Amino acid sequence: MAEVPGQPNLPEQETSVAPVPGKTATQAAPALGDATYEIIRQRLDTHAATLRERLSRLDARRQEVFGAIEYKLLQADRIVTANNCVPRDMVPLAGGRFLFGFNVRFGLKQEIDLADVFAIYHRDETTGAWKEAGLDPLQDAAFLRDFKRLYNVYAKTVFRKFSVIDGQLYLVFGVGAGVEDIAAFKWAYNDGEPRYVDGRAEADFRRVGFPAAHAFRWQIPDRESFRYGDHPHLSIEDRVFVECIGGDLTIKVEDNTASGEGIYEEPVEDRYQKVDDAEVAYAALDHLILLKIRPYKETVTRYFIFNEKLRQVVRVDSIGESCVRLPEDQGLVFPDGYYLSTGELKRFEGRTVGMLIERVIPAPNGEDTLFVFYNRTSGEYVLMPYRLIQQRIEERLTCQGFSLFPNGHLLSFRAEPEAQKHHLIQLRQTPFH
Repeated sequence: MAEVPGQPNLPEQETSVAPVPGKTATQAAPALGDATYEIIRQRLDTHAATLRERLSRLDARRQEVFGAIEYKLLQADRIVTANNCVPRDMVPLAGGRFLFGFNVRFGLKQEIDLADVFAIYHRDETTGAWKEAGLDPLQDAAFLRDFKRLYNVYAKTVFRKFSVIDGQLYLVFGVGAGVEDIAAFKWAYNDGEPRYVDGRAEADFRRVGFPAAHAFRWQIPDRESFRYGDHPHLSIEDRVFVECIGGDLTIKVEDNTASGEGIYEEPVEDRYQKVDDAEVAYAALDHLILLKIRPYKETVTRYFIFNEKLRQVVRVDSIGESCVRLPEDQGLVFPDGYYLSTGELKRFEGRTVGMLIERVIPAPNGEDTLFVFYNRTSGEYVLMPYRLIQQRIEERLTCQGFSLFPNGHLLSFRAEPEAQKHHLIQLRQTPFH
């Protein structure tokens, strides 16, 4: 959840990125059967384009009849904090309010108060302005005692984030250098009205607050998967074959060790490595097979998507950070883009290192899904709204925190590197609650 300082938080530019150096399926397909394959592929492409056009017309007609909620920016405004601070996160409260968490440089101050870390704001529906509303929802005697004890015991305590999980609101603080060096306070969060529950909830939060980075498990091929010959390779469930010998990483679709030809290849650093020197793992997701390959003596792991139906390979290294499936098995989404089962790859500019999937928010309309990625070190969020019918993510929004309200409004902000009192926030209309 978050807010924006300084400059307007513009969506990052969408770009289409070709696969990282290497020959694609059409460049390196085996000669045998090429003509037949191209005819079939052209027919599939034509059918796919026709289907997309029909779906677009149907969706436009549906929106005319039933209406649609457009994802758009409604307002940009500023909130003012009492002290210069670096904002960290936000969470919605009942009555159109939001709880704002931040960090200030305390200097020689000995006693840390709630107002040094938190503020609550309320939006005036008439003027649209955000005004401070007081900290009454946090004025619980047990919480105040635990809060003061935390800052007294850990000299370098910093606020990290809010997290709402299964009807519980966690206030998470960093007490050490590691992302799991935390203290957490748990509140019941019924209808946005917090009620203090527990001052030692860090074990609880570690269990539920750090979801898996991938919605699948990487598998390691066994020794029986190696095929030997003039051009040995590793079989992935007898569906695709990989090797890193002879100076190239090659991906094949034929179990033919007499030939080194494949549908995709790119250079490796050590041309003398053996077929079993590279580290290989995979995940088979219907007709998409993800490949995780680190050639011998190299430090960078390469990630590929193999589309079995299209005999297509693309390299997408950001899959290594985090990756989950799109609704209805339409493809995959990762921190900087998505790949459709139809073969379409879209990438966005922006940082991906350390971005892990935090949650997936389906819209009540059943058509939209919001994928939320989070960097546990920087506190940065990436929001990617996916439209099921259009099969498209139109923008990638980076923010430091965000709040979703029952009316579908999404409030977000982006922190500046320097502490300040004035913080830019943006209000968007969305189909999400």
